[in-house]
Amino acid sequence: MKIKLILSLFILITITGFAQTKVYLIPTLHSLHKINNNYSYDSLKSIINRINPDIIAVEIRESDISADTSYLKKNYPYEMWMMPRWFSSTKIEGFDWLGDDIEGNPIPQNYWKEISAIKKCEKALSIDSIYTASISKCDSFANARLEILKTFSLKEILESDDATLCNKYYDCYSELLSGTDYELIPQLNKKRNEKILFNINELVKKYNGKIIVIITGDDHYVYLKDKVKHISIYY
Repeated sequence: MKIKLILSLFILITITGFAQTKVYLIPTLHSLHKINNNYSYDSLKSIINRINPDIIAVEIRESDISADTSYLKKNYPYEMWMMPRWFSSTKIEGFDWLGDDIEGNPIPQNYWKEISAIKKCEKALSIDSIYTASISKCDSFANARLEILKTFSLKEILESDDATLCNKYYDCYSELLSGTDYELIPQLNKKRNEKILFNINELVKKYNGKIIVIITGDDHYVYLKDKVKHISIYY
């Protein structure tokens, strides 16, 4: 009788509250999916279909998830705003962060060209011949990555030097711009990664016991891959 009672309790606990949380973090290539025949938009959809998640978290701000298509097209990569359309029966959540200045508010129509502090800084840097020449030292890492991302499958990307090259590029960039008029660029890039990590881990806690797919740009993936809770390696 005692053994039967213990067995019944074990079954009840298994059914009601202790399902294992599984998190699949998948890097995406944004517009490079268009030219990478080994990791296309269709490849990405197929991968997510095979996982069959309960939740798909995308690189869109939570406040923008339900925005109309015209607005999303102007502000987010194609594969991000298409997820609710590709997987209409799956719960979609957002985790992106784009700045304290627009936190909780719609992104203004002219934000990226006229308002965004980081875009203004990047524009000023692009016409500063001294610093442009200086940061060109970092280009070899970016160029080597581009060759990988243009042709490799997801499995090959994850097994390649992509993450190492990505870290070297951003380390180089940060080192050269630190203490200059353009240090806002690496500072905001770092803050965005930190905010994204926090938001993702909050979603993981919220959906404890669920199968969660997180899709994020490859640059963010490199930062996140060793920091997201309950992460599962996916090939």
